[in-house]
Amino acid sequence: MEMHTMSGPHPRAAAPLRSLLSLVVAFTAFVLGAVWLTAVAQLSHDRHLTEMAARQQAADIARAVDARLTERIARIDQALLSIRRELLSSPDLAPNLLAKIANGMNDVALMQIAVLDGKGRLVDTTLFPPNAEEPGSQDAYRWHQSWAATDGDDRLRIGKPILDPSTGEWSLHLSRSLLTQDGRFQGVVTIAVNPLAFSRLAKDLPIGNEGVITVVGRDRIIRMIHTAANDPVRREQIGRELPADRAQFDNTRPEADVVRMTSSIDGRPFITAYRRAAIQPLVSMVLLSEEELYAHLTERTSFLFAAATLVSVIILLFAAGLVGLSVRQHRTSVALASANSLLRDNERVLEARVAERTMALENAVRRTHDLAYRDPLTNLPNRTAFVEATTRILDRAAADASSLMILFLDIDLFKVINDTLGHPAGDQLLVAVAQRLKGAVRPTDMVARLGGDEFVVLADGVTGGKDTAHLADRIRIALGAPLVLNGRVLTTGVSIGVARFPVDGRDTSSLLKHADMAMYAAKAAGRNTMRMFTSDMAQAADRRLDLELALRRAIERSEFSLVYQPKLALATGQLCGVEALVRWNHPERGLISPGEFIPLAEETGLIEPLGQWVLAEACRVLASWDADHLGPLTIAVNVAAAQVNRGDLATVAEGLVRQYHIDPGCLEIEVTETAVIADHDRAQATLNRLRSLGIAVALDDFGTGYSSLIYLRRLDIDTVKIDRSFVQQARDGTRDGDIVRMIIEAARTLKLSVVAEGVETAEQAAFLQELGCDMIQGYLVGRPMPLEQLKTWILGRQPSEPCRLAKLVLVPVQGRQLSGVEGIGRTTSGQSEPSREKCCQNSPVIS
Repeated sequence: MEMHTMSGPHPRAAAPLRSLLSLVVAFTAFVLGAVWLTAVAQLSHDRHLTEMAARQQAADIARAVDARLTERIARIDQALLSIRRELLSSPDLAPNLLAKIANGMNDVALMQIAVLDGKGRLVDTTLFPPNAEEPGSQDAYRWHQSWAATDGDDRLRIGKPILDPSTGEWSLHLSRSLLTQDGRFQGVVTIAVNPLAFSRLAKDLPIGNEGVITVVGRDRIIRMIHTAANDPVRREQIGRELPADRAQFDNTRPEADVVRMTSSIDGRPFITAYRRAAIQPLVSMVLLSEEELYAHLTERTSFLFAAATLVSVIILLFAAGLVGLSVRQHRTSVALASANSLLRDNERVLEARVAERTMALENAVRRTHDLAYRDPLTNLPNRTAFVEATTRILDRAAADASSLMILFLDIDLFKVINDTLGHPAGDQLLVAVAQRLKGAVRPTDMVARLGGDEFVVLADGVTGGKDTAHLADRIRIALGAPLVLNGRVLTTGVSIGVARFPVDGRDTSSLLKHADMAMYAAKAAGRNTMRMFTSDMAQAADRRLDLELALRRAIERSEFSLVYQPKLALATGQLCGVEALVRWNHPERGLISPGEFIPLAEETGLIEPLGQWVLAEACRVLASWDADHLGPLTIAVNVAAAQVNRGDLATVAEGLVRQYHIDPGCLEIEVTETAVIADHDRAQATLNRLRSLGIAVALDDFGTGYSSLIYLRRLDIDTVKIDRSFVQQARDGTRDGDIVRMIIEAARTLKLSVVAEGVETAEQAAFLQELGCDMIQGYLVGRPMPLEQLKTWILGRQPSEPCRLAKLVLVPVQGRQLSGVEGIGRTTSGQSEPSREKCCQNSPVIS
């Protein structure tokens, strides 16, 4: 049955709503208009005030410039009149008179004083060397001669600026006529000043960074320009003629005024105040940049517009909220009115739907319970269900004094199957394991999946070891049956750990933890087997945790040290280098074996900081090595797979080489096959980078890993190190001897040097020398020793002591006799590396 729906509102009911909306819109528009009109009016008022203040400021500055300029020119004119009196008082225009006059004048703007006679000849000047054709003086002479010939006028002349091409300096000539008492023209006296020096007149005036002060003649020629900032573009305008349409040249305009003007240089607008001088034909102009004047107004405009915009947004949001609220209230009223009329009709439909929802809710509760307590993939109980069920059963078992077992199962090599065949195949395998596991246990046993490939079985009532072993065998047989996945027939194994109640724990958490420990013990025993929990496992786990914590503290406290095991060249018996080995001297437990803490460091990720410390310490020893007395030294350092595959090993090594200023050829990095194969591309890039830095690379423990000649050919290395496990039993006619022979021949073919590790007897050394091995390392040469002991060992080694290898030099090898250090430092191209040879040659003979 369908529920009745409400019909739309009647048109008459919508009329009040439309009236309310119209009123809200009108009020909003009125308020917004008032806000923006107020903002615009305020900005207009501010702009008017700013412009009035700017015009007043420009007028005041122009008045000050005019007064200062008039006073300055009056001083120069007084100097001209004084010079003229001195000259006219002498019988004639005597030379060298100006030098005495110039010495009495103290004016930094003064450039020259010159006197010309009635024929325009230079009589005297302060300029050295004198220039009779100096254009400023000649222009002044012609001008005064012309005026004297016409009306005998005696006035001060301010000439046009003249640029001296030889010096690049401007000069401004002020001059007066030399007239006798009867008015006869006898010559001209001129004073040349630097127009740029007039800037001192305006230096303290507030024109801003962009303002300009200009002095222009009535002939529209610029005499002087001053700017507060260094503005060579404007100062180059001295001598330029301004357009005639400018207000300051319009005689119909007032003598002083303020106008708005656009610069003819860069087109920028200026508030310009001008004043025409009352006495001299000069115009003082002050140009104030509108950009600077209105800068604060621009900021205020942005602020007012932002504020008006914000207020507008708030008003609009308020109006929109009011409209929305009104509409919602109107709709609610209409809906409530309609709902009251339809409520009775919908009650029956509602009751039917409640019944349907109740049933759906019960189904959802059941599904939720399944999701919370069932594994969605295998449909087995999950960890939560197992823990709750086990807790209940343990309470009952404790009350009844009965026993039970928890079997912790982990599928062997499940990750390999998952990575090889894909996750869907892995899921199929987990489903098949769950089905087989339920078929292998008793009906009363509980099977659950904890996660991943981990399963657990709760076996109630199992009392003895035979029953447990029998149940574990049934599980292993059931899970070990062949299984077809993606067309492949697979056989899986399972490692089982068992914990017993109450012997191994009295609560679920303890039993699961101990069963998990026993499972890992089964994996360590070779997989596809069963192990019962023992107290030794818990103690081993505690020891491992304690050792891990101690290892972290040891790295922080630098409790490690290095020992060095020497390597000899078989052909000469010379020391060819040492291998740096890390040792940990625990403050309480003493010396801890590397075989105990190195694997732990690799598992916990602590191998990286430890490896960096070892590499840094080896570089520090190389830097402090006394090569003059002890001979050159090459140090080989083992690095872990994590350091190689991290990608920054070469960068770290390069930084240490630069930090300690060592020869990179004296450093050798040893990597294992496992480290290279784990991420071949990244490892190859790291090795290539090390080789490019001049650092040698050795492949350590060759023969114990993949021993692939393909990787041996592809890798950019210098040396192959044969693992001690082959060297111990290497002799003619043995399998190990043949393997060593093949490794040496392959390395020789690839032009790589060979180091044999673990050499302990002279017979082993002789066999290796016969095969062409380059270097040996082991107890026959020397045990790992601290640095000071190594130095003593190098200086004190005598031929009479054991391990006399020098006699091996004469052993023939395939029809020839060994000589030299063959194979040391060879690259893949067959050429010797200079840096490696330098670190190996002239080493002390110690055998």
